[in-house]
Amino acid sequence: MPKEQSPGKPTTRRYSAEEKAAAVRMVRTLRAELGTEQGTVQR
Repeated sequence: MPKEQSPGKPTTRRYSAEEKAAAVRMVRTLRAELGTEQGTVQR
């Protein structure tokens, strides 16, 4: 994953539109399979 950083905030991670879209698709697929609304992905 890219490590693009904004100046002044080294801990902020930015994701590309493709990465965001892929993550959203994965979560929606999991929610459909599991039938859950919240708590789909754990930290």
